[in-house]
Amino acid sequence: MFSRIRYRISSKYVIITTLVMTVVFGVLFFWIAGRHTELIIQQVEKQALILYRQIVLTRQWVSDHGFVLVASVPAHNTDKGNPLPQVASIAGRAYTRITPASLTRQLSKLAAGNRMYSFNITSGAQRIGRMSPDPFEKRALALFQNGRQDPIKSIEIKNGEHVFRYAAPLLVRQSCLACHDKGNFEIGSVGGCISVLIPFESAYKAIGRERLILFVAMSAMAFGLVAVLFLFARKMIFNPIYRIKDLTSDLRSEAFYDETNVRGDELKEFTGLCYLLDKKLKSYHRELEKKISEATRDLSRTNHELEQANQELRALNTARIDFFSEISHELRTPLTAIKGAADILSRKGTCKEPVYVDIIKKNTDYLIRTIIDFLDYSRIEAGRLELDPEDTDVTKLAEETIAALHASAFKKKLEIQLESKEPCTVVADRHRIYQVFANLLANAVKFSPRDSKISVSIENRQSYVQISVKDQGPGIDPQYQQAVFDKFFQIPGRKAPDSFFKGSSGIGLAICKALVTAHGGRIWVESNPGAGSRFIFTLPKAGIDKEQEKDAEQV
Repeated sequence: MFSRIRYRISSKYVIITTLVMTVVFGVLFFWIAGRHTELIIQQVEKQALILYRQIVLTRQWVSDHGFVLVASVPAHNTDKGNPLPQVASIAGRAYTRITPASLTRQLSKLAAGNRMYSFNITSGAQRIGRMSPDPFEKRALALFQNGRQDPIKSIEIKNGEHVFRYAAPLLVRQSCLACHDKGNFEIGSVGGCISVLIPFESAYKAIGRERLILFVAMSAMAFGLVAVLFLFARKMIFNPIYRIKDLTSDLRSEAFYDETNVRGDELKEFTGLCYLLDKKLKSYHRELEKKISEATRDLSRTNHELEQANQELRALNTARIDFFSEISHELRTPLTAIKGAADILSRKGTCKEPVYVDIIKKNTDYLIRTIIDFLDYSRIEAGRLELDPEDTDVTKLAEETIAALHASAFKKKLEIQLESKEPCTVVADRHRIYQVFANLLANAVKFSPRDSKISVSIENRQSYVQISVKDQGPGIDPQYQQAVFDKFFQIPGRKAPDSFFKGSSGIGLAICKALVTAHGGRIWVESNPGAGSRFIFTLPKAGIDKEQEKDAEQV
């Protein structure tokens, strides 16, 4: 049982709350019982005070008249205390004179005989045996003669029953000297005391019954309150603690858990478990920090090696770009000479097989365009792209591009329409935007079927201009619509409808994206397979700011 109390927090809670409630309700019980007893005693004291005053007033009335006459009764024929002669009426009936002292004794005997109350008058002279004081009256008389004015009270046991004793001083009046010795009494002095005795047994039993009822009621309240508090505590505190204990049962069963160190109630076990977990976590943390420190050193070395590799890679990339630039320049010069010679032969008509001259011209043009594209993209990757922004009429630039590609479109019987004729001015590099137009229109001409239509639309928006090139070609599958702007990407299986255009470098759209981004715009494609394609790009009217230009160079 003691082990259950020791190892169960609910048992401790019940014991502690019971002790607290016992102390609180015990103090409250004794205070209420004391107040109740005090009130009953005060009521009895008021009765004794009223009786005392009635006795005093009765004695005073008799004393003021000297005596009273009562019909003679054999038991009252003599008054040993104050022997006064009897008197007879005219009719011959005998009357006895009654003094205040005799009247007091006779009334006390009558009341005591009826088991109501009794009273007695005592005097310090002790001349009459019947007026001799008992110990309570002696003590009271001594206190009154020494100057005390307050009454004396006491609860005693007399004849096996509780009684309430009340004593108050009896002062000497002028009328008292008629019967008492003037040498022993002075007016206003304490001539004796009146002792009142009131039965207290019924009141005492009532106090006991009320205390028993109060004890039972307060005990029931205390235990009921303990039970209610326990129910609330079990729901809000103990049950969650037991659930936590169940949830941590696996942890307590681990090898690192030593029950001898945390033996106690549920909270002590949980606290001990937390300390052990904290100790283990700190140990794991130190080990982890050690491993992280070692890994950091290894990572630092790896980062250093990667940085060196990156530097070497950047150097190789720079060398590659420089190589492409140099080789492009070197190839462009002889190709230009070959193209010029082919043009001369074609114009003079001296060649016996002009078809071969056309083949030379077409392939030379293709090589020149490819070399120019490689040269431009090398500059873009190297961050050497330089823009020369100026006020540029996009509509006029589109017209110039359409005119330049008119011959190629005519050979395929294609119609190129410019849907907007109004001027749209932007701040941009005229040559680079012309290059974007040329690439998009060249692709549209390349993949459009014969006898189809190409539309160029220019829309003037609030802060930018939106340009689109729409063809009626085979379209682009959604999965390739983002990839077409990557360098060297070609749609698998895609060929031109005829043999006019041969092959592709795969960087034309990548150059378009880089040039549009460099101007602060964006480019995308809208297309469905078999329904043609619409390439759209935007250009801000105010041009690109410095921050955008830096970002564009990084792209």
